Amino acid sequence: MEELLIGIVSMILILSLIPLFLWKRRQLSSSSSHQQLQQVPDDDDQVPIRENVVRGSATRRMRRRPAAAASSSSSAPVEDNIEGSDEDEGAYNVAKGSKKKEKKRQEREAQRQAEEAVRESRLTKQDRYSEMRRKKDEEREAQERQLEVEAMARKAKEEEAAALEFDKWKGEFSIDAEGTTENELQDESRGLLFDFVEYIKKHKCVPLEDLAAEFKLRTQDCINRITSLESMGMLKPFFC
Repeated sequence: MEELLIGIVSMILILSLIPLFLWKRRQLSSSSSHQQLQQVPDDDDQVPIRENVVRGSATRRMRRRPAAAASSSSSAPVEDNIEGSDEDEGAYNVAKGSKKKEKKRQEREAQRQAEEAVRESRLTKQDRYSEMRRKKDEEREAQERQLEVEAMARKAKEEEAAALEFDKWKGEFSIDAEGTTENELQDESRGLLFDFVEYIKKHKCVPLEDLAAEFKLRTQDCINRITSLESMGMLKPFFC
């Protein structure tokens, strides 16, 4: 059984190799005939081949010329475009530089205006402060002058009131007037008035009876004179 199988397989292999052998043989015969034709060419066949070669080369040259012309013509616009782009780029750079310069100029101008505004504001504040100070000085001087005028008027009024009071007091004090003039009498009266005021200031709290006895006055007259002196500001009110 095994021998039969081996025989069948061998037959199949042989049958499969036969077509391959025939195809290989046919290929060898066709290649040999083609080589013979190439080795023995005719003169008549060589001429057309040369003409075809010449014509082909000429045709190729003719084709190259339009292509070269086309390439040269196409390169010209490309160069123009390149030059145009360079010019556009240069113009853009110039415009950009001008914008930067203008921006810097505007920034400097804005800074200058800001500094000028600050300086003007400071000067305005200084002027306002100087004006306020001047007005205050004027007001203070006016008040001082007014106080001086009032003080002088008050002093004159007090002196006038004191003079009138002296005249009233002439007959109140006991003065030995023999051998004295009118001026001496007035001086004596002023001296007694001064002594009266100083006595009260010195003792601060003195009984009215003692004060009247000291200056030879009635008690009611002492009360009246003390009230008058207080109204003139020559004595301050006091309480015992």
